[in-house]
Amino acid sequence: MSDYVTVTFEPAGVKATVPVGTNLYEAAQQAGVEISGSCGGQGTCGECQVILAEGKVSKPTSQEKELLTTALIEEGTRLACQTELLGDAVVRVPSVQEVVVRKALTAESVRSVPLAPNVRRYDLKVPTASLDDQRSDFRRLAEAITEQPANLTATVQCLRGLASALRAEDQQVAVTAVGSQVVDVRPTSQRSPVLGVAVDIGTSTVAVYLVDLETGEALVTAAGQNPQTQFGADVVSRIQYANSHSDGLTALRNEILATINQLIRQAVEEAGAALADVYEATIVGNTCMHHIFLGLEPRYLAESPYVPVTAEAVSTSADRLGLEINPHGNVFCLPCIAGFVGADTVGVIVASELTRRDRPTLAVDIGTNGEIALWSGERLLTASCAAGPAFEGAQIHHGMRAAPGAIDEVFVGGDDLAVHTIDDQPARGICGSGLFDATAVLLELGLIDAKGHIVDGQSCGTLSDTVAGRVGGEANERHVVLADAGQSASSPIVLTQRDVREIQLAKSAIRASTEMLLEMVGLKTDDLEEVLIAGAFGNFINPASALRMGLLPEVPEGKIAGIGNAAGAGAILTLVSLRERDYARQVAETAEHIELFRSSDFQDRFAEYMIFP
Repeated sequence: MSDYVTVTFEPAGVKATVPVGTNLYEAAQQAGVEISGSCGGQGTCGECQVILAEGKVSKPTSQEKELLTTALIEEGTRLACQTELLGDAVVRVPSVQEVVVRKALTAESVRSVPLAPNVRRYDLKVPTASLDDQRSDFRRLAEAITEQPANLTATVQCLRGLASALRAEDQQVAVTAVGSQVVDVRPTSQRSPVLGVAVDIGTSTVAVYLVDLETGEALVTAAGQNPQTQFGADVVSRIQYANSHSDGLTALRNEILATINQLIRQAVEEAGAALADVYEATIVGNTCMHHIFLGLEPRYLAESPYVPVTAEAVSTSADRLGLEINPHGNVFCLPCIAGFVGADTVGVIVASELTRRDRPTLAVDIGTNGEIALWSGERLLTASCAAGPAFEGAQIHHGMRAAPGAIDEVFVGGDDLAVHTIDDQPARGICGSGLFDATAVLLELGLIDAKGHIVDGQSCGTLSDTVAGRVGGEANERHVVLADAGQSASSPIVLTQRDVREIQLAKSAIRASTEMLLEMVGLKTDDLEEVLIAGAFGNFINPASALRMGLLPEVPEGKIAGIGNAAGAGAILTLVSLRERDYARQVAETAEHIELFRSSDFQDRFAEYMIFP
């Protein structure tokens, strides 16, 4: 028997030759094939599902038998990290492109601002040189710009082609300047788009927005999974990876940089433009993602006193970072606030104009790391909490991201439970908004009690036999069937007792944090003008469900507004407006960060809000 085997990953047709005994997850990494997995290959999250089309592999492990149904295993579904190659094999990997990324922004998602980007296009008629006007070509061009930036300069490459560009079409040229530096001069007939990209580096997903800098219009959204999930679901596990491997930071950075570049290429191609037409990028992300992108040591973000290398805005050239846009383009990373409150939160505050409001307003960004910002009308308080990846589908028995077949709504239909799935496909799992609904509905029906126990359906006398019959198992193994075999792609989709506990932990962390911030500035729930829900599925959460499960302060439902991916919207605003860029800096400088875990009251509040209302 050969010491090596070849595995083919479909549908891409990518092959990898690896030693016998290599697991599919490691083989995929070697081949550059992206497979979802938030536990770093430990066999606990169940996300790295692939389908064995043919070949010889190891038998299913105990982890696989726990996380996959018998029917799925019989159909060829395996966990990549648990499946060792014993011979040549062909494996189908669900494409990342199948993911429905809820980070797309509509025109209404980004508020209107006066267009004043850092990148400017000038269409000029430059005076012709003469014996009476012997100014240099560059000086005549610069002085033809009505609103000339201070200390205007030009790149050497631009100067090399300046003379011929001016004289090609009788001194009529299109000039592009990045800040105070002219980077491109060409005859008017060769005029090309002036574009920028706003990049939102989330812990789980990455979104790139291609923007026309002459109109402010967001042209294309490209998004995909953050490949760093292979090193761990949360920022702490990724920091640990960087700390424990000599090339850990480099590996993490290379993964995210490759993904961002791929998404930029995808967006530019869809727009029919060229990478050289992209002159600036603005970047948001939590502080860990910010540091990894810049190649900054993240170690001390996870060690007391949790100090970042820098929290200030960073501006540098694209070529220095390896970002595949115009090599003379600029990259602007929005400032952070603290070790666990990053540029993404600043983006949310900018997008919502939180500190420009007259009345107290609360903004909650729901994700693996929950960030809360409270504007009292005078003070801006921020805090973070470890909500965990439950609301993003991780560590949930049948959890998944928002993709076709994900249950995104659960409700009572007649005398039974009913569900809606994305794209009306057979149910494959349940995503964040579906978890909110499922929890709220089961609480209302009495199938989940205040302590979070799934109760015996037969003990709830007011339930129909159909609903009561959806409860199975005993004690800690109890579960509720949300979609039976007839509604699912394979086996029934269930919400387990363990799932409910994960939901309790996540919602309790967020609720305890918000209540403590309110107390610190002497505000009551009634004082809030609005509660803003940010995050990839902020617009998809049912406010009634969020209130019923106790995730949010008890405000009228009408005061709750989903603002979607506000971090991405903030990145776009700072791309098209220098005024908003200054606002971002102001926000970061004036924010008061509160380390809630230092308060003995936090653990008491956390325990209090573990109870469902």
